[in-house]
Amino acid sequence: MSLTREIHPDFWNYLKYKDQELIDLYFGLREFILSIHPKSNELLYHTHALTSLYSVSEKMSDAFCMIPIYTNHFNLGFNKGALLNDPYNLLQ
Repeated sequence: MSLTREIHPDFWNYLKYKDQELIDLYFGLREFILSIHPKSNELLYHTHALTSLYSVSEKMSDAFCMIPIYTNHFNLGFNKGALLNDPYNLLQ
């Protein structure tokens, strides 16, 4: 499986300073998200964390998940996660 999109060069300039293992994990998760929803808009920004956000429109408020990347780890967050169907109570 290969990435369906190139990462924006400005985002890559920040990402390249992370550990290679973290970069590889991030790209694997990014590829998985884009394979599930290939038409999503990927919004990239840098605040307290380097973050990629995946939205059904160009608005941040329509995002369904995000990956904030920190120094030694990243998180997978679900915007409006409380609305997700979780019949087996796997999400916390």
